[in-house]
Amino acid sequence: MLSKKLLQFTIAMLLLPALTFAQNTTGSISGSVKADNGEVLVGATISVLHIPTGTVYNAQTRKTGFFDVSNVQPGGPYAVTISYVNYQSEKRDEVYVSLGDAVRLDIILSSKIDKLKDVTVSTTKRGSDLSVRGGTQTIIGRDKLDNLPTVGRNVQDFLRFTPTAKFVGGNGDLAGVSIAGQNNRFNSLYIDGAVNNDQFGLSASGTNGGQTGVGPISIDAVDQFQVMVSPFDASIGNFTGGGINATTKGGTNKVTGTVYSFTQNQNLTGKTPTGAKELATKLNPFTARTVGGSVGGALVKNKLFYFVNFESIENERPQPFDISGYRGASGKADIDRLVDFVKTKYGYDVGGYQDNAASTSAKRLATKLDWNINPMNKFSLSYRYNETSTFATSASSSSRVNFYNNGVLYPNKTNSLSAELKTAFKNGSSNKMLFTYTDVMDDRNPIGDKFPRVTILDGSVGQMIFGSEEFSTANLLKQTNWNFLDFYKFNVNKHAFTVGVDYELSKSYNVFIRQNFGSYQFGSLNDFLTEKAPIRYDRSFALLDQTTGDNTKSAASFYTGRGSAFINDEIRYTDNLTVNYGIRADYTKFLSTPLEDMYFNFNTVRLYDFNGARSGSIPDPKISISPRVGFTYKMPTENITVRGGLGMFTGRVPLVWPGGVFNNNGQSVGGLSIFTASDIARFGINFRPNPLGQYTAADLGLSTAAARGQMDLVSKDFRLPKIFRASLAVDKKLKDNWSITVEGSFSKNINEIYYRRLDINPPVAQLSGPDNRYIYDLKRIGYPAGSGITAGSNPYTGVFLLENQPYYRRSGFAYNFTASIDKAWSDGFSFNAFYTYGASFVTHEPTSSQNNSQWRFMETVNGRNDVQRSRSDFDLGHRVSAFIAKKFTYAKGALASTFSLVYNGQSGNPFSYVYATGPVRDNSASESNDLIFIPTADQIKAMTFVTSSPSFPLSPAQQAAALEDYIAQDNYLSKNRGKYAERNGARLPFTNIIDVKFLQDFNVKIYNKKYQFQLTYDVFNFTNMLNRNWGRTYFMSNDQTSIIKYQGATGSTVPSYSFAPVANNTPWGISSSTAPSYSARWVSQLGLRFKF
Repeated sequence: MLSKKLLQFTIAMLLLPALTFAQNTTGSISGSVKADNGEVLVGATISVLHIPTGTVYNAQTRKTGFFDVSNVQPGGPYAVTISYVNYQSEKRDEVYVSLGDAVRLDIILSSKIDKLKDVTVSTTKRGSDLSVRGGTQTIIGRDKLDNLPTVGRNVQDFLRFTPTAKFVGGNGDLAGVSIAGQNNRFNSLYIDGAVNNDQFGLSASGTNGGQTGVGPISIDAVDQFQVMVSPFDASIGNFTGGGINATTKGGTNKVTGTVYSFTQNQNLTGKTPTGAKELATKLNPFTARTVGGSVGGALVKNKLFYFVNFESIENERPQPFDISGYRGASGKADIDRLVDFVKTKYGYDVGGYQDNAASTSAKRLATKLDWNINPMNKFSLSYRYNETSTFATSASSSSRVNFYNNGVLYPNKTNSLSAELKTAFKNGSSNKMLFTYTDVMDDRNPIGDKFPRVTILDGSVGQMIFGSEEFSTANLLKQTNWNFLDFYKFNVNKHAFTVGVDYELSKSYNVFIRQNFGSYQFGSLNDFLTEKAPIRYDRSFALLDQTTGDNTKSAASFYTGRGSAFINDEIRYTDNLTVNYGIRADYTKFLSTPLEDMYFNFNTVRLYDFNGARSGSIPDPKISISPRVGFTYKMPTENITVRGGLGMFTGRVPLVWPGGVFNNNGQSVGGLSIFTASDIARFGINFRPNPLGQYTAADLGLSTAAARGQMDLVSKDFRLPKIFRASLAVDKKLKDNWSITVEGSFSKNINEIYYRRLDINPPVAQLSGPDNRYIYDLKRIGYPAGSGITAGSNPYTGVFLLENQPYYRRSGFAYNFTASIDKAWSDGFSFNAFYTYGASFVTHEPTSSQNNSQWRFMETVNGRNDVQRSRSDFDLGHRVSAFIAKKFTYAKGALASTFSLVYNGQSGNPFSYVYATGPVRDNSASESNDLIFIPTADQIKAMTFVTSSPSFPLSPAQQAAALEDYIAQDNYLSKNRGKYAERNGARLPFTNIIDVKFLQDFNVKIYNKKYQFQLTYDVFNFTNMLNRNWGRTYFMSNDQTSIIKYQGATGSTVPSYSFAPVANNTPWGISSSTAPSYSARWVSQLGLRFKF
């Protein structure tokens, strides 16, 4: 079956005209050559010499006088020599090429008559010319990699230089990054052309091994980054957010190297940033250390080069928690009582909760070989290996007490290889062939002894959680990816065409059986301590065998194939006007078939509208066509460039979303979900402390066939995410390498992701009063008898459909505006500043790796099958950033000091006001994702309030008065009274953060060879170091807050509520994390480096 599908996929690919995702690993140099009388010089010779390696690239001008030197190694310096018979040769020095970009050189040669010698033009450090690119991108070269402050030493530290970038929740020190208001899982990351984004979709940071909190490569191994937002070159694709390309360093004719060590500890980190100053304390003793080294050189001069980097990381990361900031009903004495009860009653140690320190151990290796085979052929081979083990514990917060042993152990191994052959032909055409291989093993295990997961609801906003992490009880992922790419560039007069082929094959093996040890939810701490029944019980188990853990036969195993086809034409109409236009086709196909639940198909699909979805099926392949056009217009006299374009972009989708059909199909993984009081009582559910003795279907009087677990489906017509994007920019070059840019972009979602739950009945009523939303009765669709299933029962814990947004829903969109000023690094000085405003709106917001969570955690008014367009979690808002770096050289060059500073001011994350235990009940009676109705003063007087201790001790009259006071002072709520709260309608406060870096160089010459010792000191949140009340960063769990609790309805439709005053009228917390990207305390790092 697999071989047949592979054949179908191959045939389909061959029918495509040509294809590639241009995993950029090179740059280019292009331009024109004319005589001083304006005559085009046909056949002029262009010789490009890469000074560090002696590599030479040659080209000749065509009939139009234009030339192109393709597949040039990024970096420099290059020396470009232009010659023509009977004309004076000209040489350009200090030319630098950026990754994925082009340097434009327009040359005018003078006749040799009356000329004595050739001319060498010494330029300042010349980089890529934005005039040759119509779209939006950011180049991050070695100047910024060396000078930007970094404590985490991760890719994400440097992506903040991209104006439309926003840090979002990640793993440990490794934050996720949203670009241009798009979902962070819709980015692509390539290192030397090899896929390094988490294709399966488990990591919030979006990178391979990202769950460990460690980046895929050492910054010391990276030469350049390129961040693309709207590349109108049709050869580039497979993302709707941003495309991130990185190339690794290579060797040169000169042997160079470095060894380094970076250290953090409690003495290099700020004290408690909150509470009374006299009570502020240092972090508990910890050490975070990174040591490594690199060496590069030539095995054969001008011919064969090597580079090796190795790095070891041993990190501890304290996560202190101030219990005084906890907003739940329980205090420290209550929590301590819980700890003692569990230890005494069940012999289980829940672990601490006030400083759940995380730890990481990692080894990273990056190697590269570059071989100049002959003047026409150049070959590169690079290999990267990461091995990481992280104890990822959950920090407690203002709304949640997390105990240490509900954390996760993440072991990861990643191998990645890239092999590239670049060929230049005598006719001026060129070819690039690239093969990449990536192999990833992501394991996930609970910390501590095995124990059921327990969640205790604690007042209106609090929770206490202990026991084995419920998604780690059986969880293992293995991914293998093979990619072959070949594209060919050729020129015809003023046209530069690019065509190619690109094939990708991925294999995924995933064990995921959540809540295998049982998951219990209790209504209060007292309920648990007095051994009352839980309010909810969930458990999943293997159906194909009786195994508990990773070795089960109920693993999902499947292959996917991907391809893209394009043809692109760059037309140079004049020296000043360049137009790119092209079209690409993107194609993805699942090459494996999931197991079929015939009972489901016979009894459900024929009765309900599932958009063609069936158990045991995966969507047929669909080709997505993406036309694009971009332009660049130069006004040389004014030093102005206008650039822009528009087009379609098709992206990837994390494989875990549609791949859910291989796990959750009614045949592989079974499950129990008991969430109504009547069923809890009927089945006699009580707490069972034995993780291996949890409830089975037989315990509840059910057959295994009646406990089929979750069912995931994919619409027959499902298409990959796709957007329309347009941008327009004006660049103005000033003197001394200064430039200013004004740029705007607009994106419109075309194929938006959407989820529906299909096994819930329609609403049964509406609430009475101003809040007249629809409500459900918690009953699920009943199924007919058969296959061991009782008539009227529901054997599935949930049926979820992945589809594209229905046509009658308003689709999402985003827009961004940026104004920037930049001073490229020269004479030891660099400066950049920008202002960006970004807005992003979506209908459905997929941010999880589980399809049920995609549906469950959307904030809505009338239930999650009725999701409306709202502000996105990734909405940027206002952002102001500035970077300045200055190097001072003195003592006759023996000493040098470099100071750099980065300021980032940014709007807080958007958040939602929701009910604690909302009224809709489309999932359960204890959900907290229903948006509140914001009452007017008169409507508050008519509301029914309920007093209940200890969470809501105020009288009804006092609660009404307190709610009125809170709404009146809140900026968002006070302006929207008499309406439903909008999803993400409110915002956390604006943040202002300054980071600094200091480098001190000590240069020594021994036997005419230069050596350097370098001392570095990086401070993240230097603002907080200056003043403990500055540099605040804010935190809110799940970007939502529950200020009102729905207590039920009298006569089924008249609602009653409870309200407790919010401390200091601030529903958010101040982050006490030590993760540099979002810490409210200053975090610093001391480094020592030796260069030779």
